[in-house]
Amino acid sequence: MKNKPIARKSDLVVQESSDELLIYDLKTNEAFCLNETSAIVWQLCDGKHSIKEIATKMSKQLKTNISEDFVWHAIDQSNTDDLIENVADLNNQFTNLS
Repeated sequence: MKNKPIARKSDLVVQESSDELLIYDLKTNEAFCLNETSAIVWQLCDGKHSIKEIATKMSKQLKTNISEDFVWHAIDQSNTDDLIENVADLNNQFTNLS
């Protein structure tokens, strides 16, 4: 399952609006607001799609070129918010960069 990220779904309340995704973490009592593009990345993190596939699907959906670097950045931010389950299994090209 290398580079097929899985979004955390447990202990979260998720509410969609027209152009953002609101996520409330029941474990930490924190709320997160994902913009449209970050929300799409998070929703496609189902363990079935690779980073490349997520970028391709987003490019088609948004009718603009979305790079794998963009997807990695969105996943990295979601991981900071503890919204990705298997980050240790991902071969993140940004690891150890500042």
